[in-house]
Amino acid sequence: MGSRAPAAIVLTLALVLAAAGCAGPAASTGAGAASQPGSSRGLGQGGTPSPGGTLSPGSAPGTDGGPGTGGGPGTGTGRGTGTGTASPVSQVCGPPAAPGQLTSIRAADGVRLAAAAAGAGRRGVVLIPELGPRGKCGWWDFAVYLARHGYHVLLFDHRCTGESMCPRGQAANELMPDIQGAVAWLRQHGAAQVALVGASQGGSEALIAAARPPRGVAGVAALSADELTTPLASRPYPGTAVRAAARLRLPALFAVARADPYVSVPATRHLFARAGSRHKQLIVLGDQAGHGWDLVSAGFTGGTRPALRGAVLAFLHGITS
Repeated sequence: MGSRAPAAIVLTLALVLAAAGCAGPAASTGAGAASQPGSSRGLGQGGTPSPGGTLSPGSAPGTDGGPGTGGGPGTGTGRGTGTGTASPVSQVCGPPAAPGQLTSIRAADGVRLAAAAAGAGRRGVVLIPELGPRGKCGWWDFAVYLARHGYHVLLFDHRCTGESMCPRGQAANELMPDIQGAVAWLRQHGAAQVALVGASQGGSEALIAAARPPRGVAGVAALSADELTTPLASRPYPGTAVRAAARLRLPALFAVARADPYVSVPATRHLFARAGSRHKQLIVLGDQAGHGWDLVSAGFTGGTRPALRGAVLAFLHGITS
């Protein structure tokens, strides 16, 4: 395992909006920034952690198609929505046009789940979806980005959503077997270490799963984790994200935008403080960064690279190298 971030680092992002077509107020920085009311969303520019612990605009290493890409089907060029070889996944999910495959996996309890994969190699990432009709496709843009940087990425539809099966006599929120099955699929296809990355409710699911991680799971990233006190799992897992945080021991990254309409910065700070991980990071983004997978989606920012992409990539490199 490679180097990890120092314990309890709190990163803040200053998102500088482009002058043409996306002007707006710059986000304030500082570890004590409070959440802002409202749900306005806008465009941001990319950036990566500077030595001082902040994200500076326009300095992301590992931009789309740049150095660090691994071999296998995930490589390619292009930025933003990107151009490349169309695949069955891009035909279903839309841009970017990039290599990928549609597949199906079995949850740990045998339920058949619709899934898609991109990239190849010994470093794996399971992308856990938000609620809503987009399902796995909401992750496609970020999955392509990760695949181009050497990761084998799996995105899936939870049971009872999309084309996944819905077992009779079982609660639709019995979600941990789905995540277990996704990790197992990546390991069966060559991934030695796997990171869990979840958005919105998927972020809370990722934290719960990481509190009792399957073999091979190296860390967890929760983007705008919400539904923090909603029961999302049954025993032997902690039922909620808040309960899971105290049992968390894996390296963890938490991220939230100041104007997120679904989860507040104070709630995320509380979750971060409860996390039992020795190595953990909290990133607070500007007002217009969005929610969940919007934080890393070039589709949300109109083709520019969101600042958080570089930070998540650096975190993944640290825990899976």
